[in-house]
Amino acid sequence: MTDMLREKEDNKQDKSIGKVQKAEEKAKKAEERKAKKEEKKLARSEKPKMEKKKKKKIIWGSVACVFVLFFVGNSVFAKDAGMVVNTTEVLKGDIEETVSTSGMVASEEVKVYFSQINGTIGTLNVKKGDAVESGTQLLVFDLDDAELTKKQADLQAQAKEGSYQNSVKRANENQGKLSEANINLTVLEQQITDEENYIKELQAQLDEIQTGLSAYYNQAATNISIYAIQLEADLEKAVSEKNQKEIDRLKKEIENNSIAAQNVSYELGQLANDDRVKELQDRIAEEQDKLKGYQEYKAEMETQKAASESGVLNTHQKSELEANHEMANLTAEEAGKDYSYATEGVVAEFNGIVTEMSAVEGATVVEGANLLTLANSDKVKVDIAVTKYDLEKLAVGQKATVTVSGHEYEGEIVKIDRMATTNSSGTAVVGAEVRINNPDEYIYLGIEAKVEIYTESASQILVLPVECVNADKEGDFVYTVEDGIVVKKMVVTGISSDTHIEIKEGLVEGEQVISSVSTGITEGMPVTAIPAE
Repeated sequence: MTDMLREKEDNKQDKSIGKVQKAEEKAKKAEERKAKKEEKKLARSEKPKMEKKKKKKIIWGSVACVFVLFFVGNSVFAKDAGMVVNTTEVLKGDIEETVSTSGMVASEEVKVYFSQINGTIGTLNVKKGDAVESGTQLLVFDLDDAELTKKQADLQAQAKEGSYQNSVKRANENQGKLSEANINLTVLEQQITDEENYIKELQAQLDEIQTGLSAYYNQAATNISIYAIQLEADLEKAVSEKNQKEIDRLKKEIENNSIAAQNVSYELGQLANDDRVKELQDRIAEEQDKLKGYQEYKAEMETQKAASESGVLNTHQKSELEANHEMANLTAEEAGKDYSYATEGVVAEFNGIVTEMSAVEGATVVEGANLLTLANSDKVKVDIAVTKYDLEKLAVGQKATVTVSGHEYEGEIVKIDRMATTNSSGTAVVGAEVRINNPDEYIYLGIEAKVEIYTESASQILVLPVECVNADKEGDFVYTVEDGIVVKKMVVTGISSDTHIEIKEGLVEGEQVISSVSTGITEGMPVTAIPAE
């Protein structure tokens, strides 16, 4: 067992030395190519000197190779060189994040056909599971019952029509007056309403003017009273100070203020004589006379209407006559529709698949009876259920690939439920619908379909294989190798595919990251890194 381990370790070391030798050979060839370019740039006179330099560079290159081989050899075979680890380079690339799930194929549009007549089922042209085209006759009815019902309804309608026309003829003499009264009453009602509203507007204007004037003069009177009090106080002060000049002035001011108070009182008493008030009062009186004329004419038309109505038909007779006439017409019309429906039968409104067949040939059905169910085959969806972890990635409008029975179809999320349910495992899931944009004859309702939803994509971002990223209580991290030592670096990740994950923060392009972390790797330990080819 020890020999086997030693042999395995020797193989790893041999591989490491081989990779180093290859690297040195590449470096040597690059050095030689560089020397040749420099030789071509020099003049012929300097050729001997250039050859000397070339030899010197080759010698230094050989020394460098020996030095590197010596260093790597010592590193590989030294006791403290550490384990060999594979690394991968942080590169820029593209990622497309997807959510894979499955669901049941169903139709977006399902129509249940109910019988529109009381009748007998004639012939069934389809059965459950059949695919039909739009316009296909699915079933027909026995026409005998429908034809008899139509004939009876037509005869009854003819009889009712004669009775109705006779009554209308006798009422034509008063029809003109009735029409005139109805038209005039409609116009008069609107005129009365408009006139009443106009009078209200005028009265509101009058009230506003009167209120404004009254408020103005009342405020003026209040101001005069306040001023009078102030003047009396000032006069009393002047008397006490024996300021005769001020006494004389204040007495004159008190006299003027008293005259102003009398003027304001007079104006308050003359509000009714204001020109604007009188004008509005006159206009209101005129409009009230006009309103009275409309009301009197309305009363006249109402009398004419009542007289003409009694001459044509009374309310009960008219209602009964019109109801019977309308009933007969409707019965005949419905019978005609029922006969047309029975003749045409039940016709598919779209391309679809018969998912239920309740009708039976020869059976008698009543109106509203369930006949069959048709699912639209041009509007097909896949019902899926996702957990909270995938739900946050989904959005209406995202594209998808749907696989049904080995055939792939383009899809799109058209609906995400707003309420979760519990699946058979007791997990809360949210339902969603993925529409199949290009359904064909290979679509079967009720079978399972695989769905891959394209949730997000990004181009030219830093990426790593998903196995390079680890997680602990501090967050996501990777192990890099710097100068032969393992360094732990925290990273911020973004979207991910099945194989790669986006690195938003923590690394730069070109860094070497340990590809697969075993339990023995810890930060700070020495390792020998072998970059992936």
